[in-house]
Amino acid sequence: MKKLGTFIIIVFISIALAAIYGVTHDFITSKISPEFYTKLIFFNFGILDDYAREFNGNWTFSLIWVGFFSTWWFGLLTGIVLGIFGLKYSDRQIMLNKSLKSIFIVIGITILFGFVGYGIAELNPSEIIANYDLPFEIEHKAEFNKVAKIHNFSYFGGIFGLIIGTLNQIKN
Repeated sequence: MKKLGTFIIIVFISIALAAIYGVTHDFITSKISPEFYTKLIFFNFGILDDYAREFNGNWTFSLIWVGFFSTWWFGLLTGIVLGIFGLKYSDRQIMLNKSLKSIFIVIGITILFGFVGYGIAELNPSEIIANYDLPFEIEHKAEFNKVAKIHNFSYFGGIFGLIIGTLNQIKN
């Protein structure tokens, strides 16, 4: 029963760290391409109801909203997976410490992949909006693409990080 409490703590910490990552990530990338948010992400999250409409809302609140809701679920998944693998430890404190170490591995790899996406976008800036069928015109295509790459690589990093974090739980 005591391990159940530790498991729940691991899940909540994982959700909180994922949300902090998401909000921070969105604040940083919105500086690179505000257009990525005002023309795509805010619409996807229901903050704007029309692609063509000008964004006149609260920028900070909108980024917090998007950052939280785009990442909390991955924190839940990460916490559940790593918490389950943490149940193998006989002591609650060891379970918590090992699981938190694996959560930080997931976050570190996710951040690393985001930087890789940024680096690729910097080395190969593109004005071509590929893989998007957007009903609007993008003014700053290279910056939009850069943020799209950072986002995509971050998702891949999260998945890869979860695999590595899980393997870390299994081997330790």
